[in-house]
Amino acid sequence: MNQHSPDLHFGIEVAGQRSRWWRVRSGARRPELFLERESVTQAHISLHESGQWHLKVDKKQRVLWNRPSEIAIGFTRALLIIQPGAVATITLPDTHDVKRINITERAHPVHFNVFIEKPEINLSSWPGRTSMGTVLIGRIPLANDAGWCSVVAHQEPFTLAPQLGPKPTEEVVNQMREAAEDGSLYATLVSELADGTMAFVDGRVSTVSETK
Repeated sequence: MNQHSPDLHFGIEVAGQRSRWWRVRSGARRPELFLERESVTQAHISLHESGQWHLKVDKKQRVLWNRPSEIAIGFTRALLIIQPGAVATITLPDTHDVKRINITERAHPVHFNVFIEKPEINLSSWPGRTSMGTVLIGRIPLANDAGWCSVVAHQEPFTLAPQLGPKPTEEVVNQMREAAEDGSLYATLVSELADGTMAFVDGRVSTVSETK
């Protein structure tokens, strides 16, 4: 059993500015994973041992899905987080040890793939290293020696249809309005991929023209 909850922080950097980070942490007593995005909104993703996974925003369940099937023996792509260069707008320094991918603003977005791996996998390699040219962000153990969680990254274009969700509360609408008045609105769209993986796509809507 793990005596602590190891975690990984990751994101992108563009021309000295950074995106909001994502954190994945391992459960202390059960082989489960929990993810959060740096934000004032309390968004929380839970990948439970039962295979019943969900996204909660401000403690209210928004999206529910089941653990997808293995894409290869011993490997399950738990979820995908996508960050395009436009979301790197923060100049404040990181308050955590964040693994960042440095790209240009107009480059293809970075795809952070979160994998669940069985205990017997080869730790000298990682998912997509040869077939997709991925880089290893990091690997943390699951509780009870149940295996590993690895985060790998690569760049490619994407086209996703956002998943419709419930109408936002008045409080959330007010938060969005305040963010827009400050210059930009940072949001994450959710979409289910063909293989059952849930994708979380960070985006930014600017209220100021950025045409040069």
